Amino acid sequence: MTDSPTRLRKLANSPEWVFNWRTRGSPLIPKIIALVVAGTAFTLLVTTVRIRLVLPEKSSLQKASLIYLGDDAQSRALTLRAREGGPFPSRFELSSWEGLAEVERKAMDAARYQPPAYVPEIRDLPDENLVQPLVLAPRGEAFFPKRKPAADGTPELPKVKLAPVLYPLSAMAVKALPENLPAFDGAVDGKLSSPSWRFLVCLNAAGGVTECVSLGKGGEVAADTLEAWLHRVAFKPEAGVPVRWIALSVGFINQPVDGPDAR
Repeated sequence: MTDSPTRLRKLANSPEWVFNWRTRGSPLIPKIIALVVAGTAFTLLVTTVRIRLVLPEKSSLQKASLIYLGDDAQSRALTLRAREGGPFPSRFELSSWEGLAEVERKAMDAARYQPPAYVPEIRDLPDENLVQPLVLAPRGEAFFPKRKPAADGTPELPKVKLAPVLYPLSAMAVKALPENLPAFDGAVDGKLSSPSWRFLVCLNAAGGVTECVSLGKGGEVAADTLEAWLHRVAFKPEAGVPVRWIALSVGFINQPVDGPDAR
């Protein structure tokens, strides 16, 4: 069977990139190269191109269940369980609590409580008569109560006099002051006892006064009298200190003339 002229004409007019597979005498190498290129392209497409197949999801049916509950005990228990375990728990209602009636009853009973009536216990009086007989005055005689003797006059107060006392100002504690002070022989008047006298005193190692300087009213007669009295005061000695200066204040207080507290 020979090829028709029309078919041969079509093969002769074919483009260059279309191989004439049936033409006899054509070279074999271009055909092999074409097969290799086509196979490589097909293999590349098969290994790299992934077609994702998504199965349609099954749509869930929207449905719900309805349970009808009555007024019996089992229905009330199921209702309470549904409320507590549901997505919207109900709050505690005191009026719906079963124990409310019992609490109200106990409260009303406590409010109606009436204490028992008080009944005093009657006891017999002692046989001894504690009431003394009333003594009446004889008829026809005047009776007057006994008059208590008048108290004596006001008791005699002990005699007191103004005496000087010492108060530490600096460099000395109260317990370091001498317990016994010499008697003050001068007359104490208002000019001497009213102001507050301050002195700077120098003591030797034995506690005796070597120097005495008035800090307020030096040169006055009263100041000289107090300085002379301070020279007779014996202070407590301090070990290891040959000379020391202290500041004192001299005041006047009332002290008994005689007795254990007299100075």
